[in-house]
Amino acid sequence: MNTYPKRWQALNFLIAGAFLSPLDYFIVNMALPSIKKAFRASDHQLQMVIAIYGLTYAALVVCGGRLGDIYGRKKVFISGLYTFLFSSLACAFSPDITWLIIFRLFQGVGASLLAPQVLASIKDLFSSQEQPGAVSLFSSVFGLASVVGQLLGGLLLSMHWGSFSWEMVFLVNVPITMICIPGIHFTMNEDTKKEETGIDFTGALLLITALLMLICPLIFGQKFEWAWWIFGILLGGILLLILFLRYEKKQLQKSRPVLIDPALLQHKPFALSLLIIFFYNFTAGLFICYPYYLQQFLHQNSMQTGLAIVPYGLAFFLGPLITARIKLSAAKMIYVGLGLLTTGFVISAAVFYFQQKPSLITHITLFIAGFGHGTIMPVMMRTAISQISKDKAGQASGLVSIGIQIGSVTGGAVIGTLFFNLIPMLGFTKAFAAAVGMIGIFQLIGIRAGSRLRKFID
Repeated sequence: MNTYPKRWQALNFLIAGAFLSPLDYFIVNMALPSIKKAFRASDHQLQMVIAIYGLTYAALVVCGGRLGDIYGRKKVFISGLYTFLFSSLACAFSPDITWLIIFRLFQGVGASLLAPQVLASIKDLFSSQEQPGAVSLFSSVFGLASVVGQLLGGLLLSMHWGSFSWEMVFLVNVPITMICIPGIHFTMNEDTKKEETGIDFTGALLLITALLMLICPLIFGQKFEWAWWIFGILLGGILLLILFLRYEKKQLQKSRPVLIDPALLQHKPFALSLLIIFFYNFTAGLFICYPYYLQQFLHQNSMQTGLAIVPYGLAFFLGPLITARIKLSAAKMIYVGLGLLTTGFVISAAVFYFQQKPSLITHITLFIAGFGHGTIMPVMMRTAISQISKDKAGQASGLVSIGIQIGSVTGGAVIGTLFFNLIPMLGFTKAFAAAVGMIGIFQLIGIRAGSRLRKFID
């Protein structure tokens, strides 16, 4: 029985800090036209403003989880908050686009220190009976970030703040971090059990390089028209990832520090959970295609675009809060979440195929899809970490965060490439319908994985 009295107060500040990572992604997307105008930036430079943040976050998040295992989650989380605070200020006062890209990299470093500590802390601070509610609250921030990021970004950019415009999307992080730092300090207990071991620097370098070789081609493949060397880099990343796992296995055999215990990925329930997490994050493709479709084809402004995504984001936010009260097994909730996600996207695709503009019907179907997303996310996070012992919670949380990031990047690349390549052949409306439908179809892989996972968690 967990007796730590301030665990729920600490969770509030952990969630608020973790909220910064997805919020920054959505809100900066809204500011890209203003940034382009202010710095006369090229499209490639704007792409780097977004990509460098996600790349750094995805590549370092396992390292962030491991640092929490070694030095304590409270200390690492506060370090992440300070990193995010100062890098956000630096972004807001960047003298040119190059410096903005550099400071965005440091924001990614801060995000990689924040995210994995939350799931691992939930595993440490809460009893098994309390963990579902805690994970559901944490999961809801991703849906909230999608709504707040779109709407707040549009609002901040439409208001006049003296000489500030796009800078406000970075300055908004400052009060959140300044509230969270003392909040965590006074509510979260010091870790009593920390690993007395070193850092696997070679393993970290191998993993970071492998992830960059896997993620960069997915982000920039479209720009270079999927040249042969793009696939060569992808193959190199896969081979380097295999080399990393073999290196970690040898490190364990020699009783030396490791970044990731390969046994985690050989643990079938955890591996199946990661597979489902990977594919449901293909929903990121919607946030790439939908704004482009609304702005470039329907000529809607940033505020109209932000409002159009509200039904999905609102349902994404409500899903974890409502389903936490439903007494169904994890196995059944997986089918419910993925079923709603698939149904919502497939019906949305059918409606958009026959009509160009969003309507009440598409708002409802996207709400269904968003509710499915909000349902499946906490179930899979909870299922994944429940399979792992507390001493490996940081590693497991880092792998879950990698699954989310790489799934988002891969989904964005696959769905985005399909959408842009189909536009010349089918036109905007049918290309968008095909892209939305494919997001739903990919969830069938997750449903299949869920049927195999069921035998381990029933």
